[in-house]
Amino acid sequence: LRGTNRALARAAFHLPLLGGRKSKSIKELERQWMAFLARAGIRPRVTSRTDTQFCWEVDACPWGFCRPGQAGPCDAAMDLDRTYTRLLGGELVIEERIAEGKTRCRFTTRLVS
Repeated sequence: LRGTNRALARAAFHLPLLGGRKSKSIKELERQWMAFLARAGIRPRVTSRTDTQFCWEVDACPWGFCRPGQAGPCDAAMDLDRTYTRLLGGELVIEERIAEGKTRCRFTTRLVS
């Protein structure tokens, strides 16, 4: 699952309709990341922003890992998100997961130069 999701992220990044480019600012990274998620029907809430990062959350797992004990498969599935974010010039950190018994998934995305 990890390898497949990493390959899917690289393919999506390089496709003209889905693709992205290395971000030069956190605003550009946020714009590209949110556009990528929107194409998949995912509409997260951005909860905070600084000059170097933004935090966001979703109330339902787009991957379907909604029960405690599914953190392992969730983490493997999130390799798509982490890889795509890295290609955009960022780093995605998972702060909370529904699959660990939380009520929502929370993330921090940082710009990495």
